[in-house]
Amino acid sequence: MTEHHESDINPLWRSKQSRPFEKKFEETAIFSGSSNCPLAESIADCLGTKLGRVRLKRFADGEVSLQFLDSLRGKDVYIVQATSPPAVNDHLMELLLMISTSRRSSAKKITAVIPYYGYARQDRKLSSRVPISAADVARMIEAMGVDRVISVDLHSGQIQGFFGPRVPVDNLEAQLIGLEYFTQKKLDRPVVVSPDAGGVYRARKFQEGLRARGETDAGIAMLIKQRARANEIERMDVVGNVEGCDVIIVDDMIDTAGTLCEAAHQLRKCGAKRVFAFATHGLFSGPALQRIEESVLEEVVVSDSVPLPAEARKSNRITQMSIAPLIADAIRRIHQKESLEQLFIAKSE
Repeated sequence: MTEHHESDINPLWRSKQSRPFEKKFEETAIFSGSSNCPLAESIADCLGTKLGRVRLKRFADGEVSLQFLDSLRGKDVYIVQATSPPAVNDHLMELLLMISTSRRSSAKKITAVIPYYGYARQDRKLSSRVPISAADVARMIEAMGVDRVISVDLHSGQIQGFFGPRVPVDNLEAQLIGLEYFTQKKLDRPVVVSPDAGGVYRARKFQEGLRARGETDAGIAMLIKQRARANEIERMDVVGNVEGCDVIIVDDMIDTAGTLCEAAHQLRKCGAKRVFAFATHGLFSGPALQRIEESVLEEVVVSDSVPLPAEARKSNRITQMSIAPLIADAIRRIHQKESLEQLFIAKSE
């Protein structure tokens, strides 16, 4: 696996926007749950500080036990905790209790930094008698007393509306990291591909980002898939021209990689020269890694929003980019009451 951190690539937005706090840092405290401590530590490093101390344990029956070891009274508290696998429910419970404990400890303001928002795929009712889990999770987080939420590439944008108007949600775009990486690869006639109709907006923004960075001939295409059942594709068709082009499949997450690998196969059948993939959240569940190794994919690029499985870290086809500078810059801007506009993809002229 190729792993990139903030020191490896220095895009313009980082060099201009990533800088230490200018307000007194004594007013702020950053804590991490157990889901992704390395990312939280990288965020703190980018901000020129250290994580606050918190003791997280489990009782004998599996219940979560936690205690903040630093004072929270009157502080702006940032809690970094992804509700990610393999222990999604445990991580969610940790987040809820950390928010509640911060509120009971007289914190001035509580911001939940959720790099990966679990249950996001259950964002609407597709059949009778099923929950809208993304909304239910939002209501639980809000009920605990959170003041603001920072997330990264939510599965669907409407999840921001599942929180009430008193809890603003900043949905950051990890595509900024991917754009800086792919613009350095000198792609031949790049085409951005959406794996389904729902991801066309995401692919369009990636295309606009490439064009804004000099890839003026960047195109776009879409795959139309028909599922036999969950995680099983029956048929897939390509809409758009990819012949002789380097293509980048852009998605928000890779789970079992069935859709991704079948998409890569279809694109190569349609004449694509090289097939890359960029996804913010690399879950790599079940047979995902084996499928990727056996596929025609040239390279799969993901962020560190979710810790990679041990097998994925050994793969030469998987590259991990750090989103710590992006999140750190958002925290700095929020703390200093600055606009987050520059943290979103600029459109081409």
